[in-house]
Amino acid sequence: MRRFRIIFLGAALAVATLGASTSGVAAYGRADHPLAQIEFSANCNNAGYFLCSPEMFGLGGVWLWIEIDANGSGDIAGAGCGHIKGVGGGAFPIRGDITWTLTQGVQGLSFAVDPNDMYYNVNLGDGGPPLSFPQTVGHYSFRPAPGVSVQTQIAP
Repeated sequence: MRRFRIIFLGAALAVATLGASTSGVAAYGRADHPLAQIEFSANCNNAGYFLCSPEMFGLGGVWLWIEIDANGSGDIAGAGCGHIKGVGGGAFPIRGDITWTLTQGVQGLSFAVDPNDMYYNVNLGDGGPPLSFPQTVGHYSFRPAPGVSVQTQIAP
């Protein structure tokens, strides 16, 4: 989880944007009373970009799916990877439970700006700050440099 957090924090520092479009998906179960799903992808593959340097967060990426359930809990599944030029690297799975709150205004690391200023603040349980995702359904994208990309999709 520590590798995931390092890669995630790197992506977080590179992102602060918005772009929205609407779509609807309800492809998961009803037992937990799901409210939304969040798909998140962050890739840092430009050794010349300061956040992708070994001194910062390194090269790699993280890909997540998060289910937001009505009771303040949820699920997370995904993968992360990292690599060091000339040394190698590897991938690792991400899977578990999360908790979340809904607030007006960002309460943690923000990856996009919600046009209505409402955020799902997801706590990964690793002692780090929550990750704040827009509540408004849509696609949010940021590309600060070649080889650096962050995508967030919020679906009902």
